[in-house]
Amino acid sequence: MRDSKALDSYGRASVDITNAYITYALSAAQTPNLEKEIDYSFDKAEASADAYMLALSANSLFDHNRDRRGEKIVKELLKMQNENGSWTGKSHSITYSTGNALLVETTSLALMALLKSENVPFEQVNNAANYIVKARNGAGDFGNTQSTIMALKALTAYAKYSKKTNENGNIEFYVDGEQVAKASYEAGRKDAIVLSNLAKFVPSGKHLLEVRYSGCKNPLPYSLAVNYHTTMPVSNKDCKVSIKSKLAVNNAKTGETVRYTVTVTNTTNDGLPSTMAIIAIPAGCTFQPWQLKEMTDKKVMDYYEIRGNKLMAYYRQMKPAEEKTINFDLKAEVPGTYETPASTAYLYYTNELKDWCSAAKLTISK
Repeated sequence: MRDSKALDSYGRASVDITNAYITYALSAAQTPNLEKEIDYSFDKAEASADAYMLALSANSLFDHNRDRRGEKIVKELLKMQNENGSWTGKSHSITYSTGNALLVETTSLALMALLKSENVPFEQVNNAANYIVKARNGAGDFGNTQSTIMALKALTAYAKYSKKTNENGNIEFYVDGEQVAKASYEAGRKDAIVLSNLAKFVPSGKHLLEVRYSGCKNPLPYSLAVNYHTTMPVSNKDCKVSIKSKLAVNNAKTGETVRYTVTVTNTTNDGLPSTMAIIAIPAGCTFQPWQLKEMTDKKVMDYYEIRGNKLMAYYRQMKPAEEKTINFDLKAEVPGTYETPASTAYLYYTNELKDWCSAAKLTISK
C-alpha cells in the first residue's frame, strides 16, 4: 500500500512505474484481458524513454500474445545499452532502488526481453549476462532482495537460452600482465569452466587482474570470486547514514553487564527509507533478550534479528537528520580479550554504500 505520509520514498514509486510493474507481473502470470493495461504501459514507457519502464513493457508485450510492439522496444533498448552491457534506469525501480541495484534490475529486465525477441542479438545478450554475473558480490547475492531476484530470473533465462558453448575457445587469467592459469573448452560443453586456487598468484598489495579469451569470437560471461578479511572495511563517503559505537568500559568480570552504545544518524536533510544497522559485539558477550524485546516495544528498533554475535536492526524510515541511539547492556560471559568486530549502517535498497565503525577491545576476567 502506498503511504503518502511516509517520510521516505520506499513504497512510493511513481504511478507509471507502479502500474508498469503490476502489468508486467500479471502478464508473466498469463492473466487474460490485459489489453488496456498493456497499451497504457507501452504508451507511458515510450514517452518516458526510461530503460526500466521500456524493459517492463517489452516483457509484458512478449508475455501477452507475443505482441509485435515488443520487437519495437527491443530495438530501442539495444540503442540504450551501455558499453559494459548494462542498462541505466532513469529514476528508480518498483522498490525505489537506485544506484547499483537499479542497474541490475534494469539490465535483468532488458536481458529477459531480448531473450524473448524473434532474433536474439547474441553479442548484446552476452554482454548483458556478463554484466549481471559480475554484479554478484562475495556473499552470492546481487545487491538487495529485488535486484537479486531479478538477476536470478534473467540468468536462469539466459542459461536456458545458452545451454552449451557454441564454439571452441580458451579462458586465461592474468596477474599484472602475466598469464598464471588457462583452461580450454570445446563447442558443446555444458558444465562450468572453473579456474581455482588462484590466490597463490596474488600476493599482498595492488595488482591488475584480467580475464582474457582467445581462439573464439564471443567471450563467455564469467564471475570472479575474491574472499578476504579485514577488521575495518572502508566507509563510502556517499552513504546517507553514519554509525558510531562505544563500550563504556574496556574491562569487566564474568556475569557483569557492559554498556554498549550505538548511534545511527541520518546525515541528510531528507527522509530515508528502509535503513538498517548490523551491530557486532565482542565475542565473549551476549545480548539480553528481555532488553531487545523492550527496545522493540518502545520502538527503539522497528525489528531485529540475531545472527551469531551480530544484531540486525531494521528501521522502516528515518526523519531528516534523525539520530537513533541504542544502549545495550551486554552480559560478559566468557573470559578473554576480544576485539569488537566492525559494525555497519546503510540503506537496504542501496547496500553498496555503507558506513563502518568499530569499538575498542574488551577484556573479561573471572
